[in-house]
Amino acid sequence: HKEYRRQRQMCIRDRYMTWKLISKSSYTQLLGELETKSENNQDKYRMFVTEKHLNSGKFAHGGFLMSFLDNVMGNAAYKSFGNKPCVTISMNTHFTFSAQKGDELIGLPTIERMTKTLCFVNCKVFSKNEIIVSGSGIWKLVKTSSIKSVKDKKADDDGGW
Repeated sequence: HKEYRRQRQMCIRDRYMTWKLISKSSYTQLLGELETKSENNQDKYRMFVTEKHLNSGKFAHGGFLMSFLDNVMGNAAYKSFGNKPCVTISMNTHFTFSAQKGDELIGLPTIERMTKTLCFVNCKVFSKNEIIVSGSGIWKLVKTSSIKSVKDKKADDDGGW
């Protein structure tokens, strides 16, 4: 934990702009801190690989890398929708290199196309100047007014979600 905190503090003192923590949700507490900053008109996202992210081979677990990709692309879609909630409906992942404990992961998302309700996103994740994972996905805008609780759904009993 001390080494992780030391590395994180060194990187936070970035000369160009300070990294900002995105969320304090329960999922973020489980996965780890996701940070962001904008540099040269490009949003960047960052996490550090910690012990809890490693597989039995002592490399970053593929599921962790996919979660990082999902978070990065989902945040890019969220911003593109004007900070409105959206959900992942499809995601493809390509693993090309490995990451180890202490490695800094930098995600660079690109919005490829948008419709009124869909956002198509690509992302490359770098560590030590190597692409370690890349992906693409589709995010759908959520109509928050149409979301029903289970209790409301049972009361309406319209036969489907």
